[in-house]
Amino acid sequence: MKYFLHCLLCGWLLLVWPLEAERLVLASSNYHPHYADDLPQQGVVTEIVRQAFALQGIDVEVVFMPFGRALYETQQGNFTGLIAAWYDEERVEHFLYSQPMYANQIVLFKRRSMPLSFRNYQQLAEKRLRLGVVQGYAQPEGLLRARLNTIAVASDEQVFRMLALGRVDLVPADKHNGLYLLRHQLPEYASQLEYIEPALEQRPMYLVLSKQDPRSEQLMERFNRGLLELQASNQYRAIIRSLLPATGEH
Repeated sequence: MKYFLHCLLCGWLLLVWPLEAERLVLASSNYHPHYADDLPQQGVVTEIVRQAFALQGIDVEVVFMPFGRALYETQQGNFTGLIAAWYDEERVEHFLYSQPMYANQIVLFKRRSMPLSFRNYQQLAEKRLRLGVVQGYAQPEGLLRARLNTIAVASDEQVFRMLALGRVDLVPADKHNGLYLLRHQLPEYASQLEYIEPALEQRPMYLVLSKQDPRSEQLMERFNRGLLELQASNQYRAIIRSLLPATGEH
């Protein structure tokens, strides 16, 4: 009888006290409008990651910091993963890459007062143009081969401000990201800057997990299963529509 009552009590406690979900702590930078600490749901990419893991019974906490630090801290294993990164051969040694979430459209931003129509990377090298980049961001191979004079800074806001002030001539950036910054964070420079078409490339974003964490392979398998399930659902499309602003204008 005592054994029966003990089992009954244990069963009741399991019903009243739900099992605590697994919890991951991921690092992230601010990359508007895709992910940032001041965006609704911390941005569309963060919400995709959170919901894909939730389908596998895993809760996600995100800690925001500059990208270079987030990448380094994750590589060292101080965080299980990084909310989003572009693929780079040098990073494969340290990170596992997920299935792609969606792609960024990488374009060159310039000052309106500087006439330039992009033909090829060699043209940019011949003109001795100065390139502004964010430290740690992977760059298109063509830009790397052109060996432009490159100045690296810590944030997207800094590099666009340098472009407006004439300290660099070009900034490679996701079109959504550049337009968001000019509308919401640097409106004083919005009329001075524009992007060039065609786009340099379509660059997918991936969740990356640190190889320093022994759970990463199993966690990545679960994330990919959750992501595929999410992408096949109406919820995925609803997240994109509600959290990623439409764009297309200069």
